[in-house]
Amino acid sequence: MTYLGYADGPSGARVSPNDVLRAVGGHTDETPELLLGWTLERHPWLDDPSLHGRTVLAGYGLASAVADGRLTPLPVRLSAVPSLLRERPPDIGVIAAVRRADGFAFSGSVGWGDVLASVAERVVLEIDEGGGDLGGPPIVGNVVATLPRPQLDTERVVASRTADDVDLAIGALVASLVPEGATLQFGPGGVGEGIARALDRPVRLWSGLCTEAMALLHRRGLLLAPAVAAYTAVGDPVRELAADGMLDLRPTSITHDISTLSAIPRFVGCNTALQVGLDGSINLERVGGRVIAAVGGHSDFCVGASRSLGGISIIAVRSTTSRGRSTFVSRVDVVSTQRSDIDVVVTEHGIADLRDIDDAERRDRLIAIAAPEHRTWLASAEN
Repeated sequence: MTYLGYADGPSGARVSPNDVLRAVGGHTDETPELLLGWTLERHPWLDDPSLHGRTVLAGYGLASAVADGRLTPLPVRLSAVPSLLRERPPDIGVIAAVRRADGFAFSGSVGWGDVLASVAERVVLEIDEGGGDLGGPPIVGNVVATLPRPQLDTERVVASRTADDVDLAIGALVASLVPEGATLQFGPGGVGEGIARALDRPVRLWSGLCTEAMALLHRRGLLLAPAVAAYTAVGDPVRELAADGMLDLRPTSITHDISTLSAIPRFVGCNTALQVGLDGSINLERVGGRVIAAVGGHSDFCVGASRSLGGISIIAVRSTTSRGRSTFVSRVDVVSTQRSDIDVVVTEHGIADLRDIDDAERRDRLIAIAAPEHRTWLASAEN
């Protein structure tokens, strides 16, 4: 059985496994095994009932395939994916690319594609002829075929939620914690946008994803250096950032390396959660048996920030879910990131500094920033 690995990210490959097999002269009647990562688009071929394989980043466009068992989620940190690839190299690596001189370069997403290209027996490139070169690293591997990039079906893209008043309140509180000259990491979505909009002092960016909200910091004169990222949410602000020489695309083997992150002074990692336990443990994978997301780079950034001299590992989260349930629970369904790697938790109701305090005080401080309607039962919950 042919084993296909797809390089991930918002600018990841869209081409179907059948088209890949056809390009290399394989049998299109076989069902290959897939390894998938971060996938924001619900590609039509993901609806194939015979689809099967694994994913290192469940959720987003892969939610249905994970829910019905066609894709098995792996609890793997992004920093550990290169080791997984080297231990079992895919037969074919599929990577989105742009042309550069006589060769090819990664488009808006590098991720772990550099390792995939180097270890896969054969590499098939999906060429974005109309895409701009954002300065990604060159692709080095045994490239045997190229395919045109399929047109984007906007109805199949998992949209990111824009910031509302709650997100802006959380963002303002997070921004108040950012020290002068900090290097900041945060993610997409409403809370991330809220953080970006609240920043009023120059920072450096070192993150998994460079979002449009981050790129707009450059327009405001708030970037001290080129933004370092493994992925981009490609749009005009990000293209402008690259054109101005203020985007530095690198693989996750660098952007998510814990030793590298720990060595960055005043590194502030700001991440979110599905559940926050009253001991400070974080769950971002599944609730009630339903897989929602994955470990991804969460633990990498939290560990790196907690070890950084003058850094802070922050969890910024709304106090309730969209259905009104408390984000805070007595015990999380699964521990994705250990409590020892979390310094501060922020909600729209305030800041809970968990550093240098015992478990009882941690519990009290976390309950104090939970939604008011949930504080009574949280206080009475078992330890």
